Amino acid sequence: MPQQFLLLPAFNGQYEQIQDHCPRKPCQQSAGGAEGCCVQNGTTAPASQYDGINLMNGGGESQMAGVPKVVIIGAGFGGLQCAKKLENKPVEVTLLDRNNYHLFTPLLYQVASSLLNPSDIAQPVRSILRGHRNLVFRQAEVTGVDFDAKRVLTHDAGDFAYDYLVIAAGSTTNFFGVAAAEQRSEGLKDLSEALGLRNHTLHCLEEAAATGSMEEARPWLTFVVVGGGPTGVEYSGALSELIHGVLPREYPELSASDVRVVLVEGLDRLLPVFPEDLGEEAQRALEARGVEVMTGLRVTDASEETVTLSNGDVISARTLVWAAGVKPAELAAALDVERSRNGRIEVDDALRVKGHTDVYAIGDVASFIQDGKQVPMLSAPAMQGGRQAADNILRTIAGERLKRFKYHDKGSMATVGKGAAVAQVGRFHFHGYIGWLMWLGVHIYYLIGFRNRLVVLSGWAWNYVRSDRPVRIIAKAK
Repeated sequence: MPQQFLLLPAFNGQYEQIQDHCPRKPCQQSAGGAEGCCVQNGTTAPASQYDGINLMNGGGESQMAGVPKVVIIGAGFGGLQCAKKLENKPVEVTLLDRNNYHLFTPLLYQVASSLLNPSDIAQPVRSILRGHRNLVFRQAEVTGVDFDAKRVLTHDAGDFAYDYLVIAAGSTTNFFGVAAAEQRSEGLKDLSEALGLRNHTLHCLEEAAATGSMEEARPWLTFVVVGGGPTGVEYSGALSELIHGVLPREYPELSASDVRVVLVEGLDRLLPVFPEDLGEEAQRALEARGVEVMTGLRVTDASEETVTLSNGDVISARTLVWAAGVKPAELAAALDVERSRNGRIEVDDALRVKGHTDVYAIGDVASFIQDGKQVPMLSAPAMQGGRQAADNILRTIAGERLKRFKYHDKGSMATVGKGAAVAQVGRFHFHGYIGWLMWLGVHIYYLIGFRNRLVVLSGWAWNYVRSDRPVRIIAKAK
C-alpha cells in the first residue's frame, strides 16, 4: 500500500493535512494550498501521488481511500466511546448496530415505570456522529466474523472488511436456566422490553379495575421483581411510586393497600456489589415505600398466574419482571475465540482478543482480569475500554508501544425512589437525599444531548413536585 496523507478542508479555506499511519516528517503545504507534499526519508513528493480522501460520494457519505479500516460492533457505551475517540483521525470507522440509536440504559427503568418517554433516553447514532466524516454508521445485525478474511458478517447488510475490529456487542438477559421464567417474564434490557413492561403494568391496573372482587383483582395487583442489583432495586422503587401515586387518584375502585411489589434476591442482601451498609440502607428505603424484600430465595418456576420460589412458596401474580443478571451477547458464542467460563471473550492486557492482534473486545462481552477477578459488566468499564481500544489502535498504526488497560472504579450509585439513593465514591458512602442529588447530577452529566438532559430534568422535577408519572399511555405498534 502506498504511503499517503489526507487533505481535509479547514476553516481558513486552505487544507488541513493529516499524516497516515507510517511515521515520517511532517507534510509541507504547497503555495497553491490544495496540493501539499509528503517528506519521507529525505524525499519530497507531491500530495497528488498519494491516496487521499474523496470527501463526498453520491450517497453523501465519507469515503477514505488507503487508510486503515476500523469496524466497531455495537453502538452502546463502549462502542460509542471508541468511535468518538477515533473521530477526525486518519482511519475510516464503520459503526454497526442492530438499532439506529444509542440507548442510555441506566434510565431504562424510568421508561418502564411511566416517568420518561423512549426518546428521552435514546439518541440517533447518526446525530451523534454528525460532522465527523471519517465515522460512518450502518444499521446491521452482526452474525459472525471471518477472522482469516478479516470481514464482519451481517444478516441483512452484507459484509464489512476491516483492518482493525472492536467487538462491543454488549450483553443480554441471563435467566440462569429457568426456562419458565424466560418464557413468562417481562424483561428490562432494551427499549422494546421497557415499553412492553410499561404497557403490561398499565394493563394490569385496568384489568384489576374491571374485576368484580378484590380476590380476582389481587393477582393483577401483585408484581414480582427478580434481582436485587441496581436494576431490580431501582425498578421496584419506581414501580411502587407509580402505583401508590396513581391508584388513589385515578382508580377509586381499587385500594393501594392491596398492591404488592415483591423484590426477590438470591443472595442474602440487596446490592451485593455495593458495601453492605448501602445495601441495608436501600432495603430500608424500599420497605418504607411498601416493597416486600425477600433475600436468600430464587425463582424456580412460573406460570401465567403464579411464581414459585425456592422455599416452596407460591405467589399469585400476573407480573414477573426479570432483572436478575446478564450474560455476554449471543455473538460471543458464535465466534471462534477463547471464552471464559461465563462466556465472555478472553482478552490480553491491551484488550486484544487472544490469538488476534487486530481484534479488540470491550465491555460486557470481554473478560478482562484485573486484581485477580473479572472487571464487572457495567457501563463505566465499557466506556473506559472503548477509549483505550481506540488509543491502542492508533498506537499500533503509529508503530508505538501498546498501553495496558486499567479500569478505574469511580464508584457506584443506585436510586431507590424520589429523594432516596445510595452511592459509593471511593471510601465515602452516601445515602438519602444527598445520595439522590449525586445520582441526579451524574446521570444528567452522562446523558447524551442537551434536549434529552433538559427533558429528563424537567420530568424529574415534575415528579418531585407532583408525585406524578405522566407517560401512562398503553400503545402498541402494529
